[in-house]
Parts: sequence; structure tokens; C-alpha cells
Amino acid sequence: MRARGFIVWGAGIVLVLGAFLIFAAVGWPGDVNSCTHPDNPTPEKPNTCYCESFSPSDLAPGTSGVRQPQNTWFNLYAIATSLIVALFVFIDRGSTYVPNPMRGSNSWFADIYIFAVLFLGLGSMWFHASLREWGGVFDQLSMFVYTGFLVFYSVRRLWDSDLFFAIAYPATVVLFTVIAANWTWEFASLILIVVLVLAYLIFEVLIWRRDGKVMQGKLYTKVLWCLAVFFIIAATIFWALSQTGAALCDPGGLQPHALIWHPFAGIMAVLLYFYWRDENVA
Repeated sequence: MRARGFIVWGAGIVLVLGAFLIFAAVGWPGDVNSCTHPDNPTPEKPNTCYCESFSPSDLAPGTSGVRQPQNTWFNLYAIATSLIVALFVFIDRGSTYVPNPMRGSNSWFADIYIFAVLFLGLGSMWFHASLREWGGVFDQLSMFVYTGFLVFYSVRRLWDSDLFFAIAYPATVVLFTVIAANWTWEFASLILIVVLVLAYLIFEVLIWRRDGKVMQGKLYTKVLWCLAVFFIIAATIFWALSQTGAALCDPGGLQPHALIWHPFAGIMAVLLYFYWRDENVA
């Protein structure tokens, strides 16, 4: 079905953003996230999470609204980035067949990626709006959905097994989300994401060795892949520098976490799509 990507995109917005807006209207239940220190704030542990300030009174159970407006609403970038992917998937499905799962009309890989790119942003909104523990788990889930796709789509490029992808990808996402939710160390989710990113890089290099072509061997794809790496490295640098207490942190001012970390991650996701889209294309 040629328009399937648009259906996935629209349904994802209705489900994820629609449910988000309901919680924002009626209130956020559950325990506050461990990044908050409402009872005894100190200079080392102020009332901020990822730098942006909020009112401790808003942490009361069932309080409606959005705790961190910038870090929340800038995640709407994902509607645009995932729409770009959906648009080109639609175009490709009306063109001549190419042996590439990202272009194939019967393949669900591109549709799954559309949702992963969308959820990467919309899932993060739940944490920054609620500052609840379960909102943080939802945020982690969105990151594992995306980084897990990087790994297992690359495995699929090496090994033509849709069944393995269908089993291993969701199983890994669930496993890593459960581990991150129960691992009390502050940087647990970051370590798990790094593990997935490193696994992706290993499989990407293995593909280069198999094909004898680094980054598919074309100038265009080399530029795409290198730009994707640049944007995620730049995003990570700004993420680190905009943490609470770091050099670029201004709790009441503009938030690099919102303005740079989130959109740059989305740009990286689009660039990787175009990189994969050109695979096996003359």
C-alpha cells in the first residue's frame, strides 16, 4: 500500500501526542522523577532537570500542564522529520522497484522507521512535561526504539531474515527499557544507548567490509553518513554542556537541550534514512 507510511505517521501522532495532551489536561499521576529535588534543593541539586527550571508546586500528584515548556514543545520537531521520511517513502513506492527494504512497497522497515523517528521526539515530551518516573521510562523507551532499529536494521542488511528482526528488535527494546528502569545508576540509560550505538557502528563497518565499499562508496552517501555522525556528536556535546550546573545551563533562559539536542538528533535520523535509501541504487 503506497500511502501506508502516511497512515503510520498519522496514527502515531494521534496515539502518542493525543494521549500526551490528555495527560497534560487532566494531570500527571505517579512518583516524581529522581532528577527532581523538591524537598531540599541545593546549589548542587536545584529544582531543575536537564537544566530547565520548574515550579516545585507543579510536582503535586495529578497537577495538569507542562513542567518544562522548552524541553517539551521543541520535541514537536519530530512531526516534521518523520513526515519527511514518510513523504519520500510514498514517492519511492510509486517508482521502479529497487532491492532496498527502505524503498520496497511490501516492506515494513520504512514504516517502522517512520514511527521510530516520530517517537524519538514525541516520547521525550512525556518526561519533560510530567517529570514523573514513568515519564522518564517512556522517554527511554523512545530512545531504545530508535537506537534498537539502527542495530537490527543493520543486521537485516547483513542477514536477510525478517523473522530475526521481528523477534530480536522488540525483545531488545523491551529488555533494555526494563533494565534502564530498574538500574538505579544515574547514567544507566546512557550506557545502554552507547552499547546500541556501538553495536550499530560495528555492523555498519561489517557491511562496508562485505561490500568492499566504505559508506556505500559514493560521494553522496559518504556525505550523508558523515553529516549524520556530525549532527549526533554535536547534539551530544550540547546535551552534556547544557546539563544542570554545566557551562551552557541557564535554568530560566534558552535551553540548548531543547533547541539543539532534540532537533539535531532528528536531523541525524533523517540523514541516516537518506543514506539507507540510496543503498543498492546505481
